[in-house]
Amino acid sequence: MALGYVAAGVLAGCYSAYLIIQSSGVEPVAADSQWLSRAAGLAGPSGYYVRLHYLMEGRLPPAPGQLTEATAERDKDGEALSGACRYRITSSGPLPRWWSLAVTDAAEVGASLQSALDNDTAIREADGAVSIILSQTPQPGNWLRAPGARRLTLLYSSIQAGGQRFGAPPPFVIDRERCR
Repeated sequence: MALGYVAAGVLAGCYSAYLIIQSSGVEPVAADSQWLSRAAGLAGPSGYYVRLHYLMEGRLPPAPGQLTEATAERDKDGEALSGACRYRITSSGPLPRWWSLAVTDAAEVGASLQSALDNDTAIREADGAVSIILSQTPQPGNWLRAPGARRLTLLYSSIQAGGQRFGAPPPFVIDRERCR
């Protein structure tokens, strides 16, 4: 009987540690933004847990001040991103020298990248803007393949510009066009 209580305590402790690791340091990159980041958390008091989050995903955490990452699980209207919908992702300002936008099945350990686009592969408009379609069916121009999964996550990475402490918010807005 006592062994059962000990085992239950260990399991509860492991589960609570997992929840803390997954939720620590996640903050909106700007007010009213659909993009979330752990960049500020790396340098803050929850830095230990944020580093553990990256290590549990099997990758090294980005070095503070060099690479910035942000994720989006919702469009600009606050609706969850879904593989059943078509989205237009447009740049809303100047783009950094290097950036990447990738799609994953979900924001969880082991989620595989479905599709990626970066500054070298994106087709720019005449004014330098970038417009990307996220859908399951191929589209002309910049296209990211949406997974068949009901929920999906966008992962934005960029090299920070000098003088920015935690990087600027991702210069992309996610608009839902239609759903099946």
